[in-house]
Amino acid sequence: MKLAFGTTLLERGLQANGIDGIGQYCQELLYQFGKNPQAVTALPYTFGLEASNPNAHTHRFPSYGRYAIASQLKTNQASWFDSVDLVHATDQLMPLCQKPVIATVMDVIPLSHPQFIKSPSRFLKANLWKYLTRRAARIITISEFSKTQIAHYFDYPTTRIDVIPLGVNAQYFERLSEQMKNDVLSRLGINTSFFIFIGSIQPRKNLQRLLLAHAKLPRDLARQFPLVIAGKVAWDDGDILSSIERGVAEKRCIYLNYVSDLEKRCLLQSALAMPFVSLYEGFGLPILEAFASQLPVLTSNCSAMPEVAQSAALLVDPIQESAITEALLELIDNRNRYEELQAAGLARAREYSWENTFTQTLASYQKMI
Repeated sequence: MKLAFGTTLLERGLQANGIDGIGQYCQELLYQFGKNPQAVTALPYTFGLEASNPNAHTHRFPSYGRYAIASQLKTNQASWFDSVDLVHATDQLMPLCQKPVIATVMDVIPLSHPQFIKSPSRFLKANLWKYLTRRAARIITISEFSKTQIAHYFDYPTTRIDVIPLGVNAQYFERLSEQMKNDVLSRLGINTSFFIFIGSIQPRKNLQRLLLAHAKLPRDLARQFPLVIAGKVAWDDGDILSSIERGVAEKRCIYLNYVSDLEKRCLLQSALAMPFVSLYEGFGLPILEAFASQLPVLTSNCSAMPEVAQSAALLVDPIQESAITEALLELIDNRNRYEELQAAGLARAREYSWENTFTQTLASYQKMI
C-alpha cells in the first residue's frame, strides 16, 4: 500500500521546538510505518514549509492555498497524489484529490467550543474545515467521546468513524536513575516535592482555576508542594500568564516553559501527582504518560478524560475550585489512596501502545482500498 501521509503540524512543531498532540501522533505513526515497510509505504507531505531535515523524503507544497487552486485547475502541481493508493490527512489541511482520503479528527473544538480558538477568523475556518472533512471517505478519531461529537457537529455517519486510541511510548515505563532525576531537577531549579502540570498554556487547560484551587490548600501546603507548569504558551486570554506570574512571586508555582523529553520524564517520575483538570480534551495523552510513570493523576469528569482514566484517577468537576483543592489535599494526605492510584494507573497505561494504534490504523486503511 502506498500512502500519502500529512505531516504539516509535525514539521511546524519541529521547526518551533515543540510538537503538539497531532505532531506527536504523526511522529509515532511514522516510526511504526518505518518498522513495518512490508505493510505500508508512507510518503509524507506538507503544506507551506521548508525542510526542517534536508534529508527527509517529504513532498512539499508551497502553500495550501496554492495547492487548492492548482487542484481545481488540475495542473501538474497537484498531481502528486495521483501516484498513491490512499491519503491520510492528519490535520485540517485536507487534500482535494481523486484518491480516497481518510481523515484524523481528534476533537471538534473549533465547532463545539470556538471560544477556545484564538484566530479571529475561527468561525470561517471551522466551517471550511467541516466542509472539507465531510468529503473524507472515512474518519479516524481517538475516543468514543470524540466519535459522538464528530457525528453530531459534522453530521457524519458513525459507521464511517473508527475509534483508535493513542498510545504510550515505551520510554515512559522505563525508570530513570535517581542521579539523573536529581541532576535534571537541580538544573530546573526544583528542590522540593511538587505537583506537575504538562501541557500547552491556553484557556481550555483551565490553569487559572487550577492555580486558584492550589493556592487554597491549607497549612501553607501550596508552598510546600508548589505547582510546576511545563508547557509553551499557545495563547493567553489576558489572565493565565498573570496568574502564573503571581503564583511564582508567591513561591507556590514554578514555570518552566517547554521541556525536553528527558526533562518531561524526570518531572513525571519525581512529582507527587499530576493535576490535569482541562475543560475539554479529545483524549488526554498526558494522563496515560503520567500513569506509565507511576504518577497519580487528578483529572476532569468531562469530555474524554473519564473514558481514558476510568477509575485509575481522581475525577473532579473542573469548574469547582473547592473540589480540585480537596482532591489535591487527598493526594497529599491519603497514602493508601495514593498507592492505589499508582498501581491502577500503571495497569491502565499498559493497555495502550503505539503498536496497537498502528495495527488498528492499518485496518482502517484496508477498509478503503
